[in-house]
Amino acid sequence: MVFRKYRAVKQWGKMDTRIFKEIYNSRNKRKMPAFEVPEAVKALGVPIFEPNEVFTFSNRKNLVEQAREEADFEVRFLEQLHPLQKNHPAYIFEGAEPMSDGISQAALLTRSVVRNGLPETILHNSAAKLEIDEEMVRDSILHGERYNPTLEKLPERFDPVMFWIRHHRLHGTPVIKRNNIILNNLLRHVILGGLRTQALEHSFQVNRDSPLSVYLSGGQYFSKTPLVLRAQPHLTVQSLNSTVTMPWAGPIDVQSASAEPLPDIYPISPVIDFETDTIYNDDLLLTRSEQQTHVHSVLWSREQDQKYPWTSEQNMANAILTTYAAAVAEATRNGATEMKKPILVRGVQLVNGRLDLVAMQLNTLKPTENGDNAEKNIVWIEKGLRLYKPKPYYDQMEVVEKLDMNVFHKFVALMVGFGAPHAH
Repeated sequence: MVFRKYRAVKQWGKMDTRIFKEIYNSRNKRKMPAFEVPEAVKALGVPIFEPNEVFTFSNRKNLVEQAREEADFEVRFLEQLHPLQKNHPAYIFEGAEPMSDGISQAALLTRSVVRNGLPETILHNSAAKLEIDEEMVRDSILHGERYNPTLEKLPERFDPVMFWIRHHRLHGTPVIKRNNIILNNLLRHVILGGLRTQALEHSFQVNRDSPLSVYLSGGQYFSKTPLVLRAQPHLTVQSLNSTVTMPWAGPIDVQSASAEPLPDIYPISPVIDFETDTIYNDDLLLTRSEQQTHVHSVLWSREQDQKYPWTSEQNMANAILTTYAAAVAEATRNGATEMKKPILVRGVQLVNGRLDLVAMQLNTLKPTENGDNAEKNIVWIEKGLRLYKPKPYYDQMEVVEKLDMNVFHKFVALMVGFGAPHAH
């Protein structure tokens, strides 16, 4: 919800403050009694100095020495190494900068062949027909957009047309929190509906706001400078059943996809949008990494910048790289450096009422090589699917407009689509 902060109505104008100014001036003219040291302090024998004594010539040397000691301490503190400090810099991806060439750049970095749209066998799977009606989806959206009573200071509104106007600062639920609530509700409906219809054999284990970090090196772009993929998805879904990571494409499909060339984005460098830093984690960081669980999916949301919003291509590129990080984390969670069999991890991103759906089938851990026709990964995407029409963060949503249940059914099919849909 969005609220305007309460402000009391001013009682007096500019012409009614003379008497208050006189009272204020008269109070300032009153002389306060001199300070006297309490007898209890004197009994302790504590040395007491006059406030102006610190500026006398006799104590100036002590002040200089004290300042020098404080400066030396600050230098020693700054020289202490960070626990994750490394000698060699690395490229850092945190989802903060958009990819310049969008999906093609993400596909080149992840050594993936892009497939637009989910497979038909996944979309028309009988297990994806859960008992979730439209009213339940509307209530899930309103829970985040209207019912949540959070009162936090919202960002300052920017009007691209009348950019000189300063709008009132509003309080309410931040956009990220609204979207996270919506994703949490939609996932809960899918899990409960799958358990009711026995589409899910085991319940999922969900962790919220858990950090994710993977380290990649080698190949054409990361042989000299490694790549660190960082993320903090709102929902990290795992299961004890390894069926959730079964691939969608069989060996013949993987072989035909590996023969396709990767996108060429020359003259843009694929690593142009990455930052470099010497503070990073070169070990795997994944929640429940020591347990016998398998990553099913990661779900998160983004807030569009008012001045520089990302395009749908850039949003999808961010979703592909984040899902790729989760897939690599699942493949290397036990210290493995080579893959025994392909795995599949799902990713869902909610931005401005639109869902970006990603299914990343990881067939190899090898990074991109120049002119290499070896095994490649496959990624199925559904870009910018309008789930509902959101209102600006400074407006109040009363009803959900233009809800598209077909988009929700694709979301359900992605979450409960297990196993290879192809016979070969």
